[in-house]
Amino acid sequence: VSAALAAPSGPATAPGPGAAPGAAPAPARPGGPPGWWRRHRLAVAVVVVFLGLTLLAYALSTRTSSRPLAPDNAEPGGARAAAQILGEQGVRVREATSLAQVGALAGPGTTVLVTDLGLLGEEQRAGLLSTGADLVLVGATFGTLDGFGALTPGGAGSTHPVPARCADPDATAAGEISFTRGSVTAAPAAGAVVCFPVGTAGAGAYAVWHHGDQTLRYLADSRLVTNAHLAEAGNAALTLRMLGHHRDLVWYLPSPLDAGSVDASVPTVPVRAALVGAALVAAVVLLALARGRALGPVVTEVMPVVVRAAETTRGRGRLYRRSRAYDHAAAALRAGTATRLARTLGVPASADAATLQAAVARATHRPPEQVGDLLHGAPPADDRQLLALATALDTLESEVHRS
Repeated sequence: VSAALAAPSGPATAPGPGAAPGAAPAPARPGGPPGWWRRHRLAVAVVVVFLGLTLLAYALSTRTSSRPLAPDNAEPGGARAAAQILGEQGVRVREATSLAQVGALAGPGTTVLVTDLGLLGEEQRAGLLSTGADLVLVGATFGTLDGFGALTPGGAGSTHPVPARCADPDATAAGEISFTRGSVTAAPAAGAVVCFPVGTAGAGAYAVWHHGDQTLRYLADSRLVTNAHLAEAGNAALTLRMLGHHRDLVWYLPSPLDAGSVDASVPTVPVRAALVGAALVAAVVLLALARGRALGPVVTEVMPVVVRAAETTRGRGRLYRRSRAYDHAAAALRAGTATRLARTLGVPASADAATLQAAVARATHRPPEQVGDLLHGAPPADDRQLLALATALDTLESEVHRS
């Protein structure tokens, strides 16, 4: 019975020549020729990597800024709308984040918009004037216009529309602005035309004056230029006219780390060097992918060192010290102290520098002139003077807290 069950049911076949009796035939080799994926996987990987690099380059090139008043910032606090309208009207808008870039782009027959006067020292302001370009300065409520003329920013303002009431053609064309936070007052020697009067006699939200062959303009409230308020009242007309007098507009966004000058050279990267660099990056990525296949899985581990947030402040301080940017460091210290003192004493943000000085003088029983020298005096010339200024500002702030 067992022999019958084990016997094959089909017809018997004779073994081939040379085969051992009773030997079973060899099984067929599985698989066959390699498939499409095994033959082309390297080419597919290369194509995918280069497509990824292309998408990454496109994403980086179309990324917009989030900095206030930046010409490519589409948020309410940005100024992309004004920059695009100027471009459509034939004005070439070029952004600069350093004085070296301003020096390379600006000159007679151009306009330079300065968005943050508080970050500029005395030498940097003189450098802007030395370019020979017309200057448009915006927003310096707690700062000064020292170096640009005998004009003083103030805290007077209005939440209602303000008519021009002056002979300046740009202001007259605008008719009125929707509001203003801050103002400016010009001394008789300045020869300035002050428009959109607010507050005390002689104060206005906009001023125009001349420095030799250059025309300087000051707008007290930078919000009039932003996307959120450009379409209100005559804000757009005033903005486009004061920035569109020349074909070239340099949109200067000062940086607290910029310790250069308008005469410094701007490094440029040739197009061929950029293409070679991109090819090298792609080769490194492909090599990393090829070598990474031989490695094991990624292992996570707890980092032994925690980098504290204060390291950023210390690093910026080291950069200031290495570049000997005493005026930048002093301006940052004074601006921070003024902001904290105003908050402690309840001084509104729209108040001018004199109001803050008077409030600090009353709280500390110091002469107003001494307080003004500490908050808005000359920049230090070396490390010793900078350290003395920092100590004096700290002492002043401690006296205000104790009062």
